[in-house]
Amino acid sequence: MIEGIEHLYEQIAESIQDSIPEEWATAKMEAVFYPDGSQYLGEYTRKSDGVARNFTTDLGGERAFRELRKLFRNAEQPLWGRARFEMTSDGQFSMKWEYNDCDDEGYAKFDEEVELRNSEDRHRRLTT
Repeated sequence: MIEGIEHLYEQIAESIQDSIPEEWATAKMEAVFYPDGSQYLGEYTRKSDGVARNFTTDLGGERAFRELRKLFRNAEQPLWGRARFEMTSDGQFSMKWEYNDCDDEGYAKFDEEVELRNSEDRHRRLTT
């Protein structure tokens, strides 16, 4: 286990809870690190009807993901290009690291067609 990682999990969980404007059942925050920048996405399901919605991530959660990468780098662990923090409203959570489609530096490879398709799928799922 990498020292200091639990505190960052708590920061991500708190940022998710603070960012969602209504009662929710499940939520997730995703981070993608490219060589030239990063992207953060938030999504939750409403408790009342289970409908999926997006939320705007806050700087605290985004900062925690960046710090997680620094901890991995400092511990000389393989770097991941994508990560997803999933949680339930009762506080249970899981963290998933994605190493597929990363370059030698641990950054996600950008494929415009794939990213456009993912964006369109997410938009369709969250607005229907």
